[in-house]
Amino acid sequence: MQDEAGAPDALAQEAAHTFLGLTPGPPACGGRPDSGEYRHQRRQEATEPPAPALGVPPQTPLEFGVGGRAWPPEVDVPHRVAVVHHVALLEGANGRRRPVRVTVVPVIGRLTAVTRLVLAATAALVVAACGSLSGGGSPVAQPAARHAASTSTVPPSATTTTEPPVTPISWSPCNGDLQCGTLVVPLDYADPRGPTIPIAVARHPAEDPTQRIGSLVIDPGGPGVSGIDDMDNELNALTPQLLDDFDIVMFDPRGVERSDPVTCGQTSSGPTSATPDPVPTTPSKQAAFLAGLKQFAAGCEKASANVLPHVGSVDTARDMDRLRAALGDSGLTYMGQSYGTLLGLTYASLFPTHVRAMVLDSVIDPALSFDQMTAGQAAGFEGVLDDFFSWCAGTPSCAWRPSGDPTTALLALLASAATSPAPAGGGQMAGAGQLYDALLDGLYAQSDWPGLGAALAADAAGNGAPVVAMSNHYNQGGSTNGDDAAIAIDCLDHPVSRNLATYASLAATLQASAPVFGPLLAWGEAGCAVWPAPPTRTVGPVAAPGSPPILVVGTTDDPATPYAWAVGVAHELSRGVLLTRDGDDHVAYFYSACVRDDVQTYLVSGVTPPTATTCTW
Repeated sequence: MQDEAGAPDALAQEAAHTFLGLTPGPPACGGRPDSGEYRHQRRQEATEPPAPALGVPPQTPLEFGVGGRAWPPEVDVPHRVAVVHHVALLEGANGRRRPVRVTVVPVIGRLTAVTRLVLAATAALVVAACGSLSGGGSPVAQPAARHAASTSTVPPSATTTTEPPVTPISWSPCNGDLQCGTLVVPLDYADPRGPTIPIAVARHPAEDPTQRIGSLVIDPGGPGVSGIDDMDNELNALTPQLLDDFDIVMFDPRGVERSDPVTCGQTSSGPTSATPDPVPTTPSKQAAFLAGLKQFAAGCEKASANVLPHVGSVDTARDMDRLRAALGDSGLTYMGQSYGTLLGLTYASLFPTHVRAMVLDSVIDPALSFDQMTAGQAAGFEGVLDDFFSWCAGTPSCAWRPSGDPTTALLALLASAATSPAPAGGGQMAGAGQLYDALLDGLYAQSDWPGLGAALAADAAGNGAPVVAMSNHYNQGGSTNGDDAAIAIDCLDHPVSRNLATYASLAATLQASAPVFGPLLAWGEAGCAVWPAPPTRTVGPVAAPGSPPILVVGTTDDPATPYAWAVGVAHELSRGVLLTRDGDDHVAYFYSACVRDDVQTYLVSGVTPPTATTCTW
């Protein structure tokens, strides 16, 4: 076996046969015949070696056992997008077949969740609650009992820095073969023997107990996403070997859904009314906009005063270490997607020697300021929007074909939606907020471009129904309190300027390079400028000295988490290993059989991909 450069790759061959049990001629993606050998040609090696800061030499095994068996036929799951259902059949190592339905919540699309909360705040605090990702198949888990910390409490008279011992989780059956339980953790780790809160946890026991390695903890992103509600989606996307070898464990982070949820006192409005323009352009509109943010923040503080200062990623990372101990694992095996990468990096910064294996897919760089992250995401979405424009212009089936410059036409459509929302039927209206939501919903994957083109064409013709449908689609899922939890977590994780005058300047700066999304995301930051709880995470690179190799996965044209962020994090980590996916979607694991292959090998055996590996399928 040789790589594309022609050099023998004996270790890869040995790994393929020893760890994965591969034999010549397995079915390829979609069941098509293969070329007669394991398709190692998927790897593309860089012509120049990466910087030494990438960490340890490739293919260095970690110090734990191997539980590999036959690798199943490869099943690609294309077009994983924001809340999209893709159905396929996946055959396991033991011949079992199960339906695959991948449902995804866009994540640092959840940095744009701050923007959605801005819309809510300026709409008299009326927001429709996000629906859970039940889809008829999510775990049926009851909310964990709310502890005393959920209501007003008197601070204890004495404070200790010694954490109480971890109490084992008592598991009970839920939703078929799942098990649910509660992990009790301190509300405030500065007062570890004070009030506690419940963390709701679910697990899918290893399907082959004789080969069980331990627990694989997964965070699907967000912030504000319920891991329990997302469990079914992850189980349907994971490879059969990972399901055989690991208990799959997911949880509702503190402040989310069943784990002492943050609430802000809003109520459902019934039919969707047009949201106001989230990009205020005049001093009077900006003043009203900021007043709405302050009103929203005051509602959150009134309804969730006790938990609000304690829902950031720093506290959740500490919860994860107690979860690791409660699961009986000496080291954490973890997969974080999008926002889940920031949570994973926070954990690695606090507990580097407690990491067994960590996969970070679609990475948020903890060294970046919120302004830098906003600029990067605005550029990412603007670039994909330009690609959409080019596709639409060259595709006769695209319904939206404006004359002249498409950016100018879209900005005109947004301006019209702000002043004259298009009716959408049933008392619903498509305002500027809904139109921005539809754009974000349609740009996460090329498979959604035809629908986005149709929605824009309908809106331009005075029919807002398709735009409202896409807006609802974008805002559904995650958790029932997803938007409230998202801003509460974001504002603790990302310090911002408290000078409200800076946001008009930031919007103007970003407008020059990202005229559609720059101002939107800049004003979205302002929600944290008036937030009542101070930040708890310190911005800076994470090196995690003492950790094993950490696998960092980045997609070259990811609109939500730019590829440069993955490159930066891989260099910042003392033992970071970068795996590149050549593509334009968000969260590579769900689009690429190649990435799933490398992730499985690493999680099972500790063998990282060769340096500078690029997955092209």
